[in-house]
Amino acid sequence: MSSNPPNANAFLQPPASLLIPVTDPQTGKSDYAFPLQTSAWLKMQAVVKTAIAFPLTSDDFTNLYGDFSDEAAVTQAVGILGQIQKTASQYGDPQTLISQLSAFQQSNTPPESIYGHAVWLAAQTITNAQQIVSLLTEGLNDIGTETDPKQRIADLTALLTGDGGISTYADSLNRAIGVFQTKTSTFYTTLNGQLTGPTNSLQVYLKQENNVYSDAQGDVTTDQGQIDSLNSTINDLNKEYIGFTVAASVSPALILIPFFGPLIAVADAVTFGVLAAKVKKQIDDLKNQLAGVEADEQKKTALVTQLGGFNLAVGDVEADGQDFLDAIATMASGWGEFQSQINLRLSSLTVEDVQDWSAFMDKINFKAAVDGWTLIASKAETFYQSGFVKFTNPSSSY
Repeated sequence: MSSNPPNANAFLQPPASLLIPVTDPQTGKSDYAFPLQTSAWLKMQAVVKTAIAFPLTSDDFTNLYGDFSDEAAVTQAVGILGQIQKTASQYGDPQTLISQLSAFQQSNTPPESIYGHAVWLAAQTITNAQQIVSLLTEGLNDIGTETDPKQRIADLTALLTGDGGISTYADSLNRAIGVFQTKTSTFYTTLNGQLTGPTNSLQVYLKQENNVYSDAQGDVTTDQGQIDSLNSTINDLNKEYIGFTVAASVSPALILIPFFGPLIAVADAVTFGVLAAKVKKQIDDLKNQLAGVEADEQKKTALVTQLGGFNLAVGDVEADGQDFLDAIATMASGWGEFQSQINLRLSSLTVEDVQDWSAFMDKINFKAAVDGWTLIASKAETFYQSGFVKFTNPSSSY
């Protein structure tokens, strides 16, 4: 794991990269968040929720989306969507796994799913940050009772870099982050290839002359522009709402609205009144138009709407994935930087530096260091309350 150059002026304080700055949109106040608490992380949960619901057999596909004369096109679509679903399953179903946060927290080893692994990593951050606070508080106070300055340096070195010392916690978490980074990178590489890759991807399939999406469009009498407008409005609402919740450190809620079979995830965003009202009206208008048509056309309209909306959201997956991987890398570099700054300051420490222990504690900003690690533990805990989408059934408003 690479790390940033050590801060020559810092000693025991946590590096800035272990938290990300946010501004609460409701109060305008500056705050901090756990590095994984990003729009990219939350948007992926919505993408995965759609992907894992794709049918895996031709019979299930036609039952959900209607009959198609080109069986080969259906078979190919099911194969591509099935591969996407299989990869999405590595992330984990965010609707069901949210009930297992406590189990993931308490696990001795990282869960298999990326979703659960992120929860576990936050739990490790809490434990390690709290342990660092405990070691600093008890250890430095004990060292202060030692009268020999040379022994103080020896004891401080053991506390920071010895077996079971503070540096071992940083190293342990840095390694754990590296495992998560590798798993997540593999996930995005595979998913991006299946979504937009040059061969056998959803993008390539939808550009073919014969595909179920274009066939369904041909059988749908509803204006395609109306469907595109609905998907665009939902996409805009969901992105704006999720960005708002990240900054406000609150958990986003997405309503799963039945649309002639498939479910469409729409932000439960009362704070976005105009945009939310526009989505509701567009859904109602489209449902009303389809109320009198044959069931097969309803199903095909559902396919055009769901797959069109999914394809729109997919446009952000590659960039979001890179943003999330960058967040993981930055967090890892922070723990590496902490180890480096400890080693740097220890190497230049002199007997004169620790002669007056009270002055030394002030000079190294002991209180600021303890407050900083306490804040990191607190924000990792907040990740449990705000880093996971809550999927709900429709309320009376939809």
